[in-house]
Amino acid sequence: MTSPRGGDRRLATLVDDLVPHLPSPGVLRVPAAARPAHFAARRATLPPATPLVVVARNDDEAHRLADDLTAWIGADHVRTLAERAALPLERALPEHDESADRLEALAALAGHRQRMVIVAPLLALVQRTLGVEQLRAARTVVTVGARIDQRGLLTALVDGGYEAAVEVSGVGEFASRGGIVDVWPPGAREPLRIDLFGDEVESIRAFDPMTQGSRRRVTEVTLLPASEFLPAGGWASIASSVPARTEQIAADLVRLEQGDVAEAAETWAALLTAGPAADHLPIGAYVVLTDPAELAALATDLDGQALERRDGLVSAGELPAAWPLPYDAAATLAALGGRAAERVDEQEGGDAGYRAAPILPGRADHIAAWLIDEVGADAATVITTDQASRIGELLEAAGRTVAPAAELREAPPRGAIGLVHGSLTGGLSHPASGLLLLSDRELFGATRIRRLASAKKVVTRDLIGKLAPGDLVVHVDHGIARYVGMTQRAFSGAIKEYLQLDFDGDDKIFLPADQIGRITRYSGGAGPALSKLGGGDWERTKRRVRRAVDDLARELLAIYAAREDAPGFAFSADSTWQRELEESFPYTETPDQARSIEEVKADMLRRRPMDRLVVGDVGYGKTEVALRAAFKAVQDGRQVAVLVPTTVLAQQHLHTFQRRLAAFPVRVAMLSRFVPKREQERILGDVEDGSVDILIGTHRMLSRDIRFADLRLLIVDEEQRFGVAHKERLKQLRTEVDVLTLSATPIPRTLHLSLVGIRDLSVIETPPEARLPIQTRIAEDDDGLVRDAINRELDRGGQVFYVHNRVENIEAAAERVRRLVPRARVAIGHGQMAEGMLERVMVDFSEGSTDVLVCTTI
Repeated sequence: MTSPRGGDRRLATLVDDLVPHLPSPGVLRVPAAARPAHFAARRATLPPATPLVVVARNDDEAHRLADDLTAWIGADHVRTLAERAALPLERALPEHDESADRLEALAALAGHRQRMVIVAPLLALVQRTLGVEQLRAARTVVTVGARIDQRGLLTALVDGGYEAAVEVSGVGEFASRGGIVDVWPPGAREPLRIDLFGDEVESIRAFDPMTQGSRRRVTEVTLLPASEFLPAGGWASIASSVPARTEQIAADLVRLEQGDVAEAAETWAALLTAGPAADHLPIGAYVVLTDPAELAALATDLDGQALERRDGLVSAGELPAAWPLPYDAAATLAALGGRAAERVDEQEGGDAGYRAAPILPGRADHIAAWLIDEVGADAATVITTDQASRIGELLEAAGRTVAPAAELREAPPRGAIGLVHGSLTGGLSHPASGLLLLSDRELFGATRIRRLASAKKVVTRDLIGKLAPGDLVVHVDHGIARYVGMTQRAFSGAIKEYLQLDFDGDDKIFLPADQIGRITRYSGGAGPALSKLGGGDWERTKRRVRRAVDDLARELLAIYAAREDAPGFAFSADSTWQRELEESFPYTETPDQARSIEEVKADMLRRRPMDRLVVGDVGYGKTEVALRAAFKAVQDGRQVAVLVPTTVLAQQHLHTFQRRLAAFPVRVAMLSRFVPKREQERILGDVEDGSVDILIGTHRMLSRDIRFADLRLLIVDEEQRFGVAHKERLKQLRTEVDVLTLSATPIPRTLHLSLVGIRDLSVIETPPEARLPIQTRIAEDDDGLVRDAINRELDRGGQVFYVHNRVENIEAAAERVRRLVPRARVAIGHGQMAEGMLERVMVDFSEGSTDVLVCTTI
C-alpha cells in the first residue's frame, strides 16, 4: 500500500495553531497519538522541496501513522514505504505488488513533490532495492500524440521486470495485441491501454481489469519499473560477482543469466540490487527517528536473524561460506542517525508540549455532560469521530448545538466544541495552543481499524475445478467410482477419448468424454465404499434417498407454509441512527456486500417473516450485514438473538457488536459456558424483561429457560455446525421471527433450499478491496526459518499458528518453539483436549494472551 485512503484534510486548519509552539529539533517526548499532529506542524516549517521522512518500528505502526497524517495534510502528500514480507535469504517468488508499492513511494520521494511525507518502518529502509539512478533511468514516459517505437516500449517493459500476460489483471503485467499495449504500472489504480497508430500514441485509457472495458482517458503516463531486482550491470555481470558456487547457486545462475529471477530474489538480494532503500533519501531530507532505543534493538535483531539464517544455509550446503548478507541494519540505522534532525520518544527527551487526551469515564450516554461540564471549559475541543451525528444529537439535547462537519474550517475558540466526521487512532491535549483533540478511542474505547487503500491491485477469477486421477465420482446409473484418468480407445474404426472409472473389485467402465454429464464429483463423507457393478445396492440407495427427500420436502413445506401465513413484523425504514452506524463502518463496502445489506433490509420491511441465507468467504463482510440488520431491529424496540457454534466466535461477535454500537443506547450481552452462573441468571432476567437488546450465545441460548420479551430477529452464524436437536429447536423459532443465516460453507440442503427459492439467497463473492493476499511458502523445515518467521510476525504485533498434526509429540513441537523464540508466549491446542480446556486456549489466543498456538488442524 503506497498511500492511505482518503484525500481529506479535515484537521488542516489546526496545524497553524500548533506551529508557533513547536520546540526546536532534537530529542523530544511525543506520545504516539500526538505524532501525526506534531509531524504535520513540523512539515509546515520545512522548505517546499524538503521531504519529511519518519522512521517507524514496524509496518503496522507506519501505516497507522500515515493513515492519521491524511487527516492533517491530505493523502496526496503522504506515502508509506512498506516492507517486503519475505524473510532474509528466503527462497520465495517475489510479490509484484510489494515491489510496485515500494518503487512508487521511492519515485514520489525522488520527485521532490511539495513537502512530501514518507513514513517507513526500519526494515523497509534496510531492505535492498534499485539504485537511485537505476530508478530514474528505468522510467518510461508515454504521452498522447508523441511518437514511440512499440518494440522498444515492449523491450523496456521486459527489462523493467514486467511479466507478459494474455490479459492484464495485476500490477507488473503487460499484454500486446496488434497496435495496443496494455500495462499496469506501479502507482496506477487501474491498468492502462496504450493505443498506437503506427509509431504515434493515439490514446491512453484506463480500463477495468475484470471486464477489460475502457474507462477514462489520460494524456500522459509514467511507467515505473515493476521489479526491485534488476542488476545495475546487467544480468550477464552477475556470474563474476558470485564468491563461490554450490549446486543450488549454479542452478540459479542459469536462470538469472536468462533474466529469470524466480524464487532467488531474496537469496541474491545483495548481488542483484544496488543498496538499501535508505539510499534514496535526498540529501536535504528532514529525518525523524521514532523510539530510537527500540529501533537500535530492532536493528540488532534483524542482523542477528540474517546472520543465523545464512549460517544455517551454509551448513546445509545451499550457500557458500562467503555469501553476502542481505542487509546491514545496524549500519543503515547508524547512517540514518547521523542524518536525523529529530528523535521522538514517549519516555525520554525534551518536552514537546503534548499530553494524553482524557478518557470518558463511565457510559457513552454521559458524553454530552462530560464534554460540556469538564472538557470544554478551558480548551478548544475538536472531536473527530465516526459517530459525529450521534454526538451532535446528544450535545443538542444537553443544550449545546454543534453541527458536524466533514472538514474543520477554522479552529474553535477556547470553551467551544468542533465536531468532525472521521476517525483517528487517538486524541491529544496541547495546553500551549489550548487544543484538545478527542477521538473514538477516548469516547468509546474503540481502537480505529486501519483503512486499506481502495485501489484494486489484484483481480481474482473463479476457476472451474477439474477432475484429477484418484478423485471419487458418482455415476448416475452405477454409483460411486474412482476416476483413473483419460484414455483413448478405438471403436467402429474411430479413436475416441474415454474416462476410465474403477468400481468395486476389478469392475470398471469407460465413459465417453461426451457423456461426462452423467457423473458428478463425490462430495459426501470421507472414505465411502465403491459401488459394485451389476448389483442392486445402488438402486436401493437411490430409493432410500428418494423417500428421505420426500419426507424432508413435506416437513419443509409445512414449516415454510406456516411462515408464509405467520403474522410477521414489518420493520421501519432507515432512521438517522441507521445511516450514522453505516457511515461509521471503517471500510468501503464491496458491491456484493452492499447489495446483500439492501436485500436484508428490504426483507425486514415486509410483513412476511424473512428467511435469508448470506453466503460469503471468511472476511468478506457477513458480520457487518448481520450487525446492521440487528441494529435496525433494535431501533423498533425488538430483540435480536445471535446464535453461534463456538465460545470463541461468541466472544468475537460480542466485541464487534459492542465496539460498533458503543455510540448508541443498545445493550449487548453474551451467554456461553465462560459466563459465570450468577451472571447468566442476571442476563436471563434482563432478556425476559427486555433490558437486553441483542443476545449473543452458543447452544446455551437454545435452552428452554430462555424467554425473550419480544424476539423478532434470529441471526444464525454457521448453521451447518449445529446438531439435529439444535435445529429442531430452531425450527420452532422460524415460524415466529425473521431469520438471517450466515455461512461460508452452507450444507447442501440449506444451499439447495435457497437455490430453488424456498429460502432467499445473498452471495458475497467479491473480496474486500486491497485485501492482502495469503502468501504461501513451501520450504524445508529449518530452525532458522521457523525462528525468523515467528520473530517477524511478533515484531509487527501479530500472532502465529504453528500447525503440528501429531498429538503424541505436540509437546515437543511446542518446546521447540519456546527454545527458538524464548520471548514468545506459547500454548497448545488439539482435538483430544477436554472441550472446556480447548475453548479456554482458543479464547486466550483470540484475546491476544498467547503469541504462538501450537495446534493440530482444529
